[in-house]
Amino acid sequence: MDIGTAKPRPEERRRVPHHLIDVADPGERYDVFRYQREARAALADIAGRDRVAVVVGGTGLYVRALLDGLDLAAVPTDPALRARIEVDAERDGAEALHGRLRELDPAAAARVDARNVRRVVRYVEAAILTGGLTASWRRHDGAIPARKVGLAPSRKTLIRAIEARVLGMVDAGVLDETRTLLGRGVDPAQPSFSAHGYVHWARHLAGELSLDDAIELTVRDTRRYSRRQMTWFRRDGAIRWIDPTAEDPLPATLMT
Repeated sequence: MDIGTAKPRPEERRRVPHHLIDVADPGERYDVFRYQREARAALADIAGRDRVAVVVGGTGLYVRALLDGLDLAAVPTDPALRARIEVDAERDGAEALHGRLRELDPAAAARVDARNVRRVVRYVEAAILTGGLTASWRRHDGAIPARKVGLAPSRKTLIRAIEARVLGMVDAGVLDETRTLLGRGVDPAQPSFSAHGYVHWARHLAGELSLDDAIELTVRDTRRYSRRQMTWFRRDGAIRWIDPTAEDPLPATLMT
């Protein structure tokens, strides 16, 4: 899933070592538990070579799991309960499931997109088992010191960049990439297809959407996701925000 995920190009990876690239197949489930374990192992390896790691990403839960030391093991699981919730979600729809989460744990519901059914199912499961997911995620002593930098261009600039990126994906061959994934038997219901655009590209290839509509929906979804990113990260007082389009974007506090 190289194009749709904006995977670093081979020449970029030759210049700077990258980690956690190509660690899962599109048909696999890859969750925050596995990410926390593998990413922390990568950070330990980098530190052991006296190098400094740059963590780049945009999913707030994964960043917190990695850097803040969330004790994910404290969140219980019940496969039978999860299966029942998945049946309910299939029957009642994503919005109804998200409404159920709002009743159980409003703070968790505010952080997750209703369309991300897989994650909402997990949140509902944990909320039922613990009486509130947010309260059950506690920190342990494994927090990793980090200097956090957030990029905050103007909204107008960001929207232009999102639109350009989606058009660039099409030009780079994301439709052929999606066609290949479908040909390999990857089900569009798989979590991997929740990456921006893939579900719309698949619908276009199935004749359900025009290309223009698929592009418009991908831009819309990415814009909405960017708002949720900012809502999440604005709560973190440790982040130092900069405008990457400014002539001198780095404040003095980041240079010390």
